[in-house]
Amino acid sequence: MAPEPTLPAAAVFDWDGTLVDTLGMIYRANVAALAPHGITMTRAWFRTGYTPDWRRSYRELGVPEHLWADVSERWAREMSTMRPRAMPWARGALRRLRGKGVRLGLVTASTRGVVVPNLARLGLDGTFDVAIYADDVDHGKPHPEALLRALEELGVAAAQSVYVGDTTVDLEMARAAGAPFAAVGTTTSAETFREVGVAHVWPGVGAWADELLGPGGAPRGSTARDASE
Repeated sequence: MAPEPTLPAAAVFDWDGTLVDTLGMIYRANVAALAPHGITMTRAWFRTGYTPDWRRSYRELGVPEHLWADVSERWAREMSTMRPRAMPWARGALRRLRGKGVRLGLVTASTRGVVVPNLARLGLDGTFDVAIYADDVDHGKPHPEALLRALEELGVAAAQSVYVGDTTVDLEMARAAGAPFAAVGTTTSAETFREVGVAHVWPGVGAWADELLGPGGAPRGSTARDASE
């Protein structure tokens, strides 16, 4: 009989594009936030240029630095009105991990006001032992501040954890913190991940959890609602 895989002491997750389907919403919020300043973001640019490192995006779009705070605030207001769906099987995967004693964290480039109402709406209240938002830290992704703070609060060494994300910026943050990284290909292509040294890309959080915890199709405890959302 094959030995059971060694589980991480903690699994820390990205939010947008990893646990919830927000990519289209992020685009629309950016368009609305940039429009008052006469700056255009095209769908073509967003498809290739999207990154949770919003400072990088603003530089590439030519947004003057003195406008960054205003654009960011407008973006957050737009996002706070939107109601994202959970990624298929994501909630069931989180339940399975907790059931195996894995501590859970959330580290996101989104703000507290954007994410917290949706945690409640999606039935994820109390799921995470720690959550660090963009407005909790001085340095956003890919700086490791948020992830290191989450791991400190969890009392878990970086090497005994895993960060699960959907972009190369998530990978940069995990590497800077010294944490293993699990790539889910919901936003970034497997080819792009491979170009930066990621050997395996899972189609989603549910598939990653299935491989980590053992086979069984849909995560145990999941529902049809998990699959559809």
